[in-house]
Amino acid sequence: MASYSSRHLDPQEALRYRGKFERSPIRRLSSWREKRLVQKAMRAALQELAPAIPTPTLLDIPCGAGRFAPLLASFGVRYLGADHSPHMIHLCHQSLSEAGHPSLGFFRSDARALGLRSKAVDLCCCLRLLHHFPQREDRAKILAQLRRVCRGPVILSFLDGGSPKQWFHRTRLALGGRQSRRTLLEVQELREEAADAGFQLAKTWSLSGLFSGQSIALLLPDS
Repeated sequence: MASYSSRHLDPQEALRYRGKFERSPIRRLSSWREKRLVQKAMRAALQELAPAIPTPTLLDIPCGAGRFAPLLASFGVRYLGADHSPHMIHLCHQSLSEAGHPSLGFFRSDARALGLRSKAVDLCCCLRLLHHFPQREDRAKILAQLRRVCRGPVILSFLDGGSPKQWFHRTRLALGGRQSRRTLLEVQELREEAADAGFQLAKTWSLSGLFSGQSIALLLPDS
């Protein structure tokens, strides 16, 4: 199965990605706001699990270079990380260790074919991934795998195609005869794709519709 981003299989590119969100005040502010949204989504997800599962197992796929890992682990979950890039896994493990958080471990996997047994974890985080996949078939595989391995809520991010920022982005490219490399999803599209995989879209949070379009969604299993 082809990797969605062979660039991150290069160790230097993985290092560059780790610093991507610190390169300017605007990026740092955006990263801070995005983490705040993930915090809100985590609180909502954990409320769905409590008190039956006081210490849930969380799968972070893709864990990337560990930008969100310390935040997720700080909620007292049993953290399990996965990524298609071994270099990203190394950086994430390093980030988590430096923050003083333990983990259950890490494994290399494509999100479309997760190497876990069914119902292996209690909740999942899938951040900064869906916008890499223009084909609905690929997104369907990812959502189906998350539904298979996860007993409870899923937190994921998506680029909201209905936001002003992304509407202007698409319009500008169209005027120049180009197409966006980003995969944009309207909220209703995400709702339908999630339903096909056995989820209900419970809530969304927007980073900034005017300036970003990056959004966080909370999916709950249908049954």
